[in-house]
Amino acid sequence: MNKDQIDTHLDRKKSNFPSVCVHCGDQILSNDIYYVEVGNKEHLHSLIARKFCEDCYKKYGEQMLLKGKNE
Repeated sequence: MNKDQIDTHLDRKKSNFPSVCVHCGDQILSNDIYYVEVGNKEHLHSLIARKFCEDCYKKYGEQMLLKGKNE
């Protein structure tokens, strides 16, 4: 593993304010469920943590969505 990369996983959250899914570009509205990238052992700053809508998570799964960070 490259030392510039952080091992991450997705956590399920409820949105407090509107946001955008980085995979499909659809809006994540307030009170919608979304998935946010968090570090497994290290802190991942909220400015670089990616957010995915529930539809993308259901359609592609965690591993496929996170795979894009290594490419």
